[in-house]
Amino acid sequence: MYKDLRVLFVGIPDMAYVCLDGMVKAGINIVGVVGPKKTHNTYQAFRTFVKQRNLNFIEFDDLEDEGFINNIRALNADIAVVCSFNYKVPKVMLDSVKGGFINTHPALLPDYRGANPYSAVIINNEKYTGVTLHMMDEDFDTGDIVLQRKLEIQDNDTMGTLFNKQNQLGLEMLLEALELYSKGEMIRTPQAKGEFKSANKIKSNIINFEQDAESVERFIRGLNPFILAKTYFRGFPLTVFTAEVDKSKADKNLPCGAIAKVTKDRFYIKTKDGLIAPTSIQFGGFFVSTAKEFVAIVNPQVGEVMKGNIFG
Repeated sequence: MYKDLRVLFVGIPDMAYVCLDGMVKAGINIVGVVGPKKTHNTYQAFRTFVKQRNLNFIEFDDLEDEGFINNIRALNADIAVVCSFNYKVPKVMLDSVKGGFINTHPALLPDYRGANPYSAVIINNEKYTGVTLHMMDEDFDTGDIVLQRKLEIQDNDTMGTLFNKQNQLGLEMLLEALELYSKGEMIRTPQAKGEFKSANKIKSNIINFEQDAESVERFIRGLNPFILAKTYFRGFPLTVFTAEVDKSKADKNLPCGAIAKVTKDRFYIKTKDGLIAPTSIQFGGFFVSTAKEFVAIVNPQVGEVMKGNIFG
């Protein structure tokens, strides 16, 4: 039975919280947990989380350290599972567990390999995303696929809502994969070769109003709530949590980023094609508000321009 498997868990919050807790509740025999380094900002909280569940938390400074690798080997784990781990796993560690390492990747591989598929699929206007379980090799997200499930992206999905949905789906798939492995029924399918869509880290969270309004709105959703899209207004940062698209045409003499229209409960910013109306925002360190409250307090004027930074 798959609950008799000796499983090594490897991960970093927040995905690791969901998957590890779910596996413990499902009765999986977790023989060791490898989390973040001591220098990582989640180290102490995750270590406490693991210890509260009476699990064996394994410290490391170097994933190739002989003492660390010997500790892993001594666990005699049947298989390892990985739920978000931003350190490259070396071959010596991959070889330390006889069944290998199953990684949980929140995308439909081979598309969207990389650090942030949650944002990338929304920004790129994909209709579907999903979760892929694959065997780890020495490269990132390139190993043989074990399981893959598709998930429809809703019009109101954000980085955060996809994160929650995919974490839960990933947990369900890991339990399924462990059962298949215990029965000798797990099938490995090599990934296709070639060039595919990537999911690199977001290089900038500054809103580009020279894009069309729908692209701006997707950018805002794609960064909410972990990165957050922002611009600058009157020299203060303006963070935009949510926004709506308006297809109306603005005065052609106004530059992109200018306020094109103000009503009692909305202000509209000109983009390359149409308008974008922020609906929930934070202005500087002053307040978080609806657009209606922002209009009442700040009194934005048509023609004022959102800047890319405090100076520009």
